[in-house]
Amino acid sequence: MDRWFPRIAIPMTWEQFRQLPQHPAFRYEYLDGTATLTARPRRYHALLPLTAEATHAHRPTVDIDPLDVAGWEQLPPLFADAFAATAPLSLLEPQQRLDAARDCLQRTRDGEHGLPIESASFVATTADQPCAAILITLLQAGDLERFDDPAWAQPPPPDALTIGWGRPHVTWVFAAPHAARRGLATALLSRAAGSLVELGYNELASTFLLGNEASLLWHWKNGFRLLSYVGSPRRMADDQHTA
Repeated sequence: MDRWFPRIAIPMTWEQFRQLPQHPAFRYEYLDGTATLTARPRRYHALLPLTAEATHAHRPTVDIDPLDVAGWEQLPPLFADAFAATAPLSLLEPQQRLDAARDCLQRTRDGEHGLPIESASFVATTADQPCAAILITLLQAGDLERFDDPAWAQPPPPDALTIGWGRPHVTWVFAAPHAARRGLATALLSRAAGSLVELGYNELASTFLLGNEASLLWHWKNGFRLLSYVGSPRRMADDQHTA
């Protein structure tokens, strides 16, 4: 998502700059009568234990089906609408937002965000139109609080899913604005978790951006354990102290 955070320059007085609300995904600077906002997205990670007992959420009043080729093709407009009020996509014009949605989803489909696990990815539909989706990929099982872990350099083997390699990851979960707060994302998570348990996995990772409070609360509500920030100065100091 870094490439879709636009750099913003706004002419204003110093007094106006001091009163400007600040979003944690940006760095704010002031020089020669201009406020400059530069992308500084900070990602946080979370882990969810997977058990057979924890994969049964309430049943929503919509159809939930495994993601297929046709489903992939229908997702970009849904993705764009779902994130229309969330930075950085909220800062883009509608056509740019749709282009960004296509780009993000294509990168996921091509495996740039991990090996897609289509058997654990689902789409919720109503009136034959997608209204929510969850996309699960498979990443290396490295330490999410230490990105210098050698495990992150391991490439996936050809039979990764068969041998239970790596750790599943919630790459995207989103719902259309009209379908928000109806428990669809939680129901989709439940279906994905059930499929992952059948594949032999016992934990599911996820990532969200600082400033996306709705995502943070969703992870907390659904039992994810929030992990410390990888670039935390306190953590880095602790690592140096114990080295």
